[in-house]
Amino acid sequence: MARILWLVALFSCVGVTCAAQGPPSSQTESPQIPAPARPTLIPRSHEEREARYRDLHRIILNVLAVDEFDRPVTGLSAQDFTLLDNGQPQTLATFRAVNGDQRIAPPRIMLVLDALNSNSRSIGFEIKEIGKYLESNRGRLTYPTSIASLTASGFNSSRPSIDGSALSRESKTLLKDIHPYECKGSSDQLANSQPLWGHGNTNYGLTLEKINDGNCLNDRFTLSLTALSNLAAAQVNVPGRVIVIWIGPGWPLLTGPEFHTDTAEIRLNFFDHFVLLSRTLREAQVTLDAVSSPDLLRKPELQSVQLKSFAEGPHTEEEARASDFALQAIATQSGGRITESNSIADQIARSVADVQTYYALSFDSLPSSKPDEYHSLQVKANKPGVRVFTNTLYYGEP
Repeated sequence: MARILWLVALFSCVGVTCAAQGPPSSQTESPQIPAPARPTLIPRSHEEREARYRDLHRIILNVLAVDEFDRPVTGLSAQDFTLLDNGQPQTLATFRAVNGDQRIAPPRIMLVLDALNSNSRSIGFEIKEIGKYLESNRGRLTYPTSIASLTASGFNSSRPSIDGSALSRESKTLLKDIHPYECKGSSDQLANSQPLWGHGNTNYGLTLEKINDGNCLNDRFTLSLTALSNLAAAQVNVPGRVIVIWIGPGWPLLTGPEFHTDTAEIRLNFFDHFVLLSRTLREAQVTLDAVSSPDLLRKPELQSVQLKSFAEGPHTEEEARASDFALQAIATQSGGRITESNSIADQIARSVADVQTYYALSFDSLPSSKPDEYHSLQVKANKPGVRVFTNTLYYGEP
């Protein structure tokens, strides 16, 4: 969250002479200056105070529980879960088992084709797999579903529909003539460009080609995360969960000799953006699933990132790096899945099936000692062989 500095200027004399003066003479009446109105305090009721506290400190989690065969586990109660905030057990404020429950707002599914970070061959294959999923089950979709594409031109999305066949026809128009990202601008323009997220290139001993590559990577990084941030912000006030199924290998992580070593200012910039994105995704109840071909986790630049758990984001601004924004990391932290197979249609179907049975629970976090204070979250099922997927962190407020 961007920090705001409140600057208060106190002026004792404005528009008048400040020299000391004697009392007014008897012939001259002093001007009558009306006394300032006394502020009226409006007391809040106990219920209003409780509601305000919940808005600030209630953490809502959607929890998927699966067995050793990756099948959803039903029939669990609140007593079957232990929730840890920074390793400390917390009392659940609410608990609900959701099993096809239509009394609440139905979840929405968004299939995002990431053409910005994929090659031509992958894009063609992914479009076919999206169509295969939409046409399965005779085109009848379980939940309102929309198709979206991310390209260099921006983020485009269809209207939600449960008619898979109609959505398939619409997606052919939406996804028509989509091409991989190509850098634009002359070499001089690229070399002198200023990246939005504060991570720049350097020409220390590098060829101009390498410098241009760095700018291209930064552009894709910025466009991708801006699209995800805007997507999440648009869902904050919409009732119900959103399952975003991101189809593609993910964006660049801005590593390598093309880039400067992160300065304190850059790390602060990354941290503020990360906190805001993390909070927005959680409050919008967005679960991000990352699906792709089997090489998803074999990208060379991910090898160093995997040394740090995907579930753990930056604790402080000193620790923040561009790699914290990896698609795979954000997916894990949102409670989503990271899957890889030759059938993207099957991966989509499994992500959608995960929404059929889950547990919605919440707890009230304690006020933090400072803004944007890191908290790790862990939900355990007190049953042997049961794994859970849910949010893995949040940033608390005083």
